[in-house]
Amino acid sequence: MCRFEKIQIPHTWNAADGQDGCPGGKDINETDYYRGDGWYRTTLTLSAESLHKRHFLRFEGANMRCDVFLNEQLIGSHEGGYTAFCLEITDVLREGGNLLAVKVNNAFSQRIAPLTADFTFYGGLYREVELIETEKLCFSRTQLAARGLRLIPSSVSDASASCRVEATLENREAEEKTIRVRARFGDSVQTKTIQIASGQNLAIGFDFRIDRPHLWNGREDPYLYSASMELSANGETIDTLWDEAGLRYFHIDREKGFFLNGRPYPLRGVSRHQDREALGNALTEAQHDEDFQILYDIGATAVRLAHYPQAEYFYRLCDRHGILVWAEIPFVDLVGGNGSYENPNTDREAFFEITKQQLTELIEQNRNHPAIFCWGLQNEVKAQFDDVMIPFTNELHALAKRLDPTRYTTQATNQKTAYHWKSDLIAWNIYPGWYGMNRRQLGSFLDKMRCDRPVGISEYGAGGNHLQHAERPKKPLHNGSFHPEEYQTLCHESFLRQIDRRDYLWATFVWNLFDFGSDGRNEGNRPGMNDKGLVSFDRKVKKDAYYVYQSRWSKTPMLQIAQSRCIQRKRAKTEIKVYSNTDAVTLFVNGKQISTKEQKKNKQPGIFRWKGCRLQKGKNKIIAIARAGSKELKSEAIWILAT
Repeated sequence: MCRFEKIQIPHTWNAADGQDGCPGGKDINETDYYRGDGWYRTTLTLSAESLHKRHFLRFEGANMRCDVFLNEQLIGSHEGGYTAFCLEITDVLREGGNLLAVKVNNAFSQRIAPLTADFTFYGGLYREVELIETEKLCFSRTQLAARGLRLIPSSVSDASASCRVEATLENREAEEKTIRVRARFGDSVQTKTIQIASGQNLAIGFDFRIDRPHLWNGREDPYLYSASMELSANGETIDTLWDEAGLRYFHIDREKGFFLNGRPYPLRGVSRHQDREALGNALTEAQHDEDFQILYDIGATAVRLAHYPQAEYFYRLCDRHGILVWAEIPFVDLVGGNGSYENPNTDREAFFEITKQQLTELIEQNRNHPAIFCWGLQNEVKAQFDDVMIPFTNELHALAKRLDPTRYTTQATNQKTAYHWKSDLIAWNIYPGWYGMNRRQLGSFLDKMRCDRPVGISEYGAGGNHLQHAERPKKPLHNGSFHPEEYQTLCHESFLRQIDRRDYLWATFVWNLFDFGSDGRNEGNRPGMNDKGLVSFDRKVKKDAYYVYQSRWSKTPMLQIAQSRCIQRKRAKTEIKVYSNTDAVTLFVNGKQISTKEQKKNKQPGIFRWKGCRLQKGKNKIIAIARAGSKELKSEAIWILAT
């Protein structure tokens, strides 16, 4: 017998057990959180008048397979946990109460990517569910669950741009209709009067030309045009679609990196998982807002939204505030099923089709977002699948280009095998100083990996627990229980120096902006979590590594004493570091002014160093002061030297 509880959507049933670790597990894929069926049900109440209209259910995210029942009839199913789907329910509705029952399943499946990955596969209806009501003559809502309005910019330059505005009309009235369609792009308006037969679906489009367009220019000026299409009959508005468009052009040079609107625009950013401590991936708009503010404040120009399509709302935040986006499908680690590419078994054939479906849905649902500049085709698929990946990435790349020839395709890899797999760009997941190489070898490794395609960094980083500290940290065991925050910081200081010297990198993305749930992990004294984030899982603590990047990337004045949480000290003679993007910083120790240092004399921009500072036994008060115009910035720390 099912036991139902009252819940709020968005919801996941793995908010607790998906983050508590797996006792005795020896691999990140050994997990013990619940993966199976979860049922949701509610009653939809309709009046007799409403039954004369059309009704749709749009699910923005249901992980990983979903079956929808209305009044005990199966309405439809969807496989793939991170893209939206939309079902029409008009013919099954009745006056009064209608029982809606939704079965979601997040169990392992050879059919659906991802099969395995270093993150928790939270089950549930973890994004919004919408009930949409329209007239019988309306714009289409069910075509790949896109919002109905397609905005297709082309020939964009400083001098002019074109944008095609498209939609599909559906007439479910009993007779032919004469209708008026009005399209708007910015201040320009066009109209058409057309006939549409009963039962007909009719594609309609308008072409707009914009002279001297106001370009979408990243963080500096993320200008958006408003676009809409309005359907009317007999002088009455029947249906309306609306969206925003950004006009921009970009290219990537193999030697000089990313260019936006003809000008160099280095893509320096972070990656983001969508989950939170004690909440899983069921986030509200307010929580997305907080995440985005932390991303924006660090000064990033780009974000990799990994390893799956993320919330529509977050893409829109990136549009409106000028953050470039790498968007990707959840094709991670393994290829499902078995058999060759030409002769797959049933599961492998289904895996190919569902993965292509996920790519199609990602593109069609998000094509209007000007922030997105590339589509990610795979992440760390293993070398053992080379014979499959060569033809399959050819197919994925061709599909992406057919659906959207205006954007790049890319891959994130940790092995050179992927250099044989088709994409426009390639990027490395590389962790020197954490797995394998010394932290100072990041740059030399990338220099060796250059090829005929532009090369970037899709992941780099190190673990760090903000509750664990060491004055002079040594490299810890990556799978050990001690991950001092200070070692993570040293790694990122080194990484940033090496990145700054390599203009050819088309983009770089820190792994990760936030700590995130990975139930198979048990390290850093925090089971069930990957601690490579620059910010804590609950978003309450910005680790020192966050300020390393903020001091280098952000234009907003900032100041932060390093190692401020490393309170207990054993060394009387110590170096004091301060992160700041101001022109000069003055340091005080126990009320005594040590000196003022200038930014232009720093060996590494953003990092001020005072070597050989002496602490007194017991309590020590450290103060750093800087000025930004008329504003004074101040950072304080208390360190206690053992007596």
